[in-house]
Amino acid sequence: MKRLTSIVLGLILILSFTSQVMADETQLTVSPEKVEVGLRFQGATLNISGIVPDDAGVYIKVLSPNDAILDLSKKGKVSLFWMNVENTSVTKVPKLYQILSSRPLADLTEDQKKALGIDQDFSTVYQTAEVTKHSDSGPVRLETSEAKDFVSSMISIFKKGGLYSLNESAVKVQNDRFETSLELPANIPQEECVVTVYFIKDEKIIGTSRKTFNVETVGIVKWLNNMAIYEGPFYGFMSVMIALIVGSVIAFLFIFFDNRKKARLHARTCT
Repeated sequence: MKRLTSIVLGLILILSFTSQVMADETQLTVSPEKVEVGLRFQGATLNISGIVPDDAGVYIKVLSPNDAILDLSKKGKVSLFWMNVENTSVTKVPKLYQILSSRPLADLTEDQKKALGIDQDFSTVYQTAEVTKHSDSGPVRLETSEAKDFVSSMISIFKKGGLYSLNESAVKVQNDRFETSLELPANIPQEECVVTVYFIKDEKIIGTSRKTFNVETVGIVKWLNNMAIYEGPFYGFMSVMIALIVGSVIAFLFIFFDNRKKARLHARTCT
């Protein structure tokens, strides 16, 4: 029994050491480690680099947590008019899902692509997503077959917004090092995101490396976000007041310039 225990402990130590060596060998670097979202934030560039072990293919997945919520409406014809006939919410999906690689995804088996979540259809999103239909009797969770169209629509929306994308051959490999850059859109979720790198050779995963980066609001944007979350009534009141003030200023300027124009026309008529 003691001998068996010693063997098991030895194997665990060997595996732990091997994993640590692989992590050290790849030297994964993600820069910047913190993306600051301020008032003039229009996106950022994320640089990813490291060492390629044993001339392997490099496949990178950049994900945010599965906590996005998107409300979708399905339109249909009611009598002579097109109206919203079904309202749903899609939850438990990542808002950011980027895939980059040094080689075509066709080099991988279908099972590998689905297991690692690096296929062109973002199939793992369909597996984790939950779609809830809003009805008069209360929320109803749709079955996978019914939810598929709504999840597909959500993916299309996120693709157009630059949040979901697939870029094959975007990772450059030279002298046993890889590097790539990812353009993060302005609407990136403000949370901790994960960069996972898979090293694959001869259809086998020979290494994995992972790092995180944070997306945080700063300045007035952070202040407004905190106010909206923790001081909802005051935030709503302030929003209404700002809207009224802006509307009043625009109305005053419109009347001012209109009266000025009329005065000029009257002066020309008199002369």
